[in-house]
Amino acid sequence: MLNKLAWKEIDLSSLFHNFSILKDKVGKNVEIIPVVKADAYGHGARVISKFLAGKGVKNFAVAIIEEGIELRNHGIEGRILVLSPQFLDSIPYLVNYNLIPVVSSLEFLSALGKYVLSKNIEFPFHLGIDTGMGREGLMLEDLDKALKIIEKYPSLKLEGLSSHLSSSEDKFDIYNEKQGEIFERAYNKLKKLGYNIFCHFANTGAIFNFPKFYYHGVRPGIALYGYGDDNLIPVMSVKARITLIKEVPKDWGIGYNHTYITRSPTLIAIIPMGYADGYRRDFSNRACVIIKNKLFPVIGRVSMDQFVVDISSDPSIKIGDLVIILGRSGDLSIDAEKLSSLANTIPYEILTAFGMAKRLGCIYKYEEKILSEVTLY
Repeated sequence: MLNKLAWKEIDLSSLFHNFSILKDKVGKNVEIIPVVKADAYGHGARVISKFLAGKGVKNFAVAIIEEGIELRNHGIEGRILVLSPQFLDSIPYLVNYNLIPVVSSLEFLSALGKYVLSKNIEFPFHLGIDTGMGREGLMLEDLDKALKIIEKYPSLKLEGLSSHLSSSEDKFDIYNEKQGEIFERAYNKLKKLGYNIFCHFANTGAIFNFPKFYYHGVRPGIALYGYGDDNLIPVMSVKARITLIKEVPKDWGIGYNHTYITRSPTLIAIIPMGYADGYRRDFSNRACVIIKNKLFPVIGRVSMDQFVVDISSDPSIKIGDLVIILGRSGDLSIDAEKLSSLANTIPYEILTAFGMAKRLGCIYKYEEKILSEVTLY
């Protein structure tokens, strides 16, 4: 049942707008591989993937094997890349669910080769290269060893080459160029050996800052969901309805530990969501919400299930009135960039926190219409 007190809204029209912006940017010859890990950054991976598949998208990327299996179980038929390293016992599941691993170790590559040989099947995989991110991927000096393993197990089909930029949002950071040089060396080596490789290197920042890194495919994550460029539109909104309004006297403490004391008689509204729903304690006495096209300050400490807003400037506000916590109303907007600056974090963390909050209801919209579960699935 939909939580009628607080919920998130996912606008698939904005998602398609963002996808179209990205497609125009990279051109028709470059594949877009939507990154739908972490439940599509909190937006709902099953619905996001199904919607994009309906628009012709054939490639998706997840972080872990369970995410890929979930997409397969909900009818996603395209290529699904598993970006992060997995345990060896995941190999049968990769094969059974036709998930393509980005291989980061010689041990995993060898075990994968042995398994597909024992099953007498061909199996595609992508090779990850650590060009300077310092996370997943083989070091460049291990590429020759990887090629020997591939030669040993002809059933392994090297389909792609991958890496990840650490500072792509900063076009002036020379480290991006160093990473690009390492990736190009790996790519050129494979080309000279006759491999026809599908290369994907560019994440959101590189899409807008480094066109030379497009290669054959790009992996937008946060850009799909509305962040990373001024032309993009945030896809997620978070809303609630006021559950209580009352006046408290001057010198009255608000919330735990009385981090806010009223300076005069104050009209307050209770908003029914808190840090258990992704609305962080960092927003205490710092954030605002939108009610009736006006901003109102959060006062007192955000608690697990609710927070308090000072609505003294508009006594016409009533119980049940709509509160925009993340989103837009007229000329006013509160986006994940603004909230992340209050919490000394990044928009990714704000979005995934709201997205992973199980108590929040979720509504999907497309072209201003609310979509039913039948429509979605």
